[in-house]
Amino acid sequence: MRVTLTFDNGPDPSGTPAVLEALAERNIPAVFFVIGRKVRAHPELVARTIAAGHVIGNHTWSHSVPLGDAVEAGFARAEIVRTQGAIQDAAATSYLFRPVGAEPGAVIDQHLLSEEALEALIEGAFTMVLWNVVPRDWERPNDWIDGAVDACREQGHSVVVLHDGHPVGMRLLPQFLDALIDAGAEFRTDFPRSCTPIVNGVPGPETAALVTARSLEHIDPESFGLKEQS
Repeated sequence: MRVTLTFDNGPDPSGTPAVLEALAERNIPAVFFVIGRKVRAHPELVARTIAAGHVIGNHTWSHSVPLGDAVEAGFARAEIVRTQGAIQDAAATSYLFRPVGAEPGAVIDQHLLSEEALEALIEGAFTMVLWNVVPRDWERPNDWIDGAVDACREQGHSVVVLHDGHPVGMRLLPQFLDALIDAGAEFRTDFPRSCTPIVNGVPGPETAALVTARSLEHIDPESFGLKEQS
């Protein structure tokens, strides 16, 4: 089974080093979706993550509200662009973006993205990354491993979302990694097409409903839709 491990809501002075240590001991790569204000506060942790060979992605500046629910003009764009600037200042070069979810599921709706956010992702040539395995480590810090391993077994390519920004749940990470290794997991840092509704700034059909002639008139809705990625 293929597994891409992702960690959200860092960098965190307690959670991130522990996660990096557990990954390093097992030579496992991962993707870290960081919060911009935390990048500014702890750039050394981002540098350490990059030096360890992991990938950095954008998870908004404040993680305060799903961007589709933002009512102030310019807020959604700033949440994306400001964080990307902090990431680049830390010497990370990837253009991955993970939205703040209104619910744990990965549903593309008016809560997840606004038209302003979608436009910023298109202009910045971002790849938006969702997820298909949610162990809920932040809610069940002492009891999330078994369900997560079972969920990974059910997927052809799992994108697991964990949280180095919630250190308590990461106490079980070494056991989880060992369980995946025992199950024969192949660890990767790429993503299945089903979890990337925008690739390099090109929206797939899942996002077409967010486009209106008024706000994104320069984008042809008929051009939406990506061929299956290999």
